[in-house]
Amino acid sequence: MAETNVESQLPKFTREPEKYSRLRLLEALQELYLSIMMLKEGYSRNSAGKLFLSWKALLSSLVVSNFNKIIERKRREGREDEVKWYLRIGYTAPTTGLVSVSRDLEDLGYRGIVNLTTAMLGVHRYAYNGLDRDVSPFGSRREAIISLKELMKSELEIIESLNLDQEGRELVEKIRRELNELG
Repeated sequence: MAETNVESQLPKFTREPEKYSRLRLLEALQELYLSIMMLKEGYSRNSAGKLFLSWKALLSSLVVSNFNKIIERKRREGREDEVKWYLRIGYTAPTTGLVSVSRDLEDLGYRGIVNLTTAMLGVHRYAYNGLDRDVSPFGSRREAIISLKELMKSELEIIESLNLDQEGRELVEKIRRELNELG
């Protein structure tokens, strides 16, 4: 089966939420696969960058899948400014809003998302700054690689818990094989 091109124009999430969410989930899987491949080749910082992009795509997919629940909750709580934010940009899971997006998803039952997001933000800093002692959460490349592998596995577990189509299941199997080879 040919993989869906996720680099094409995304549909407007308000018009085609299922399609938008599916494409972002496939993007998450493709970025996760690339992250593994880069790590296998020895490019840990590039791998970290791809892993972070994968996480953002996954969160965006989850937000859009649960958009109505999130918005209903915000409106019930009188937080109309946050409703507007989600409509404007929050659905994309922007880096500057990842923790609050994760909190909202966790409130809907996605356990551990906030902690994983916090760890992924550390991965993001490592991708940009390497082992700079003032910025990096990692003291060595070895520490970074161990964390990357653990986070890859955690993200894959979340994805596997979702209702995947055939293409998604095939990508998960491909990723699982590569992760197992990675050790």
